[in-house]
Amino acid sequence: MTVKGERKRTNTWGPFFVTDECDGCGICMECAPDNFAESWDGTYYAVVQQPETKEEVRAMRQAMDACPQDCIGDDWDA
Repeated sequence: MTVKGERKRTNTWGPFFVTDECDGCGICMECAPDNFAESWDGTYYAVVQQPETKEEVRAMRQAMDACPQDCIGDDWDA
């Protein structure tokens, strides 16, 4: 899957990130609530905690697959 957009600076440092293509739908938050948070103005989401367990990594990848904007990326293998 190709990620659309540029990485937002509001993401916490690490392999997973959200791009500026995010429209704030919240599907990522439903998949991985411990790792995403809504912006102060409610217009987008960002990664606020990188996954620490296998379950969280699975949830993050589920969020990537479910994202209708294809705006969640993973530099894990980069």
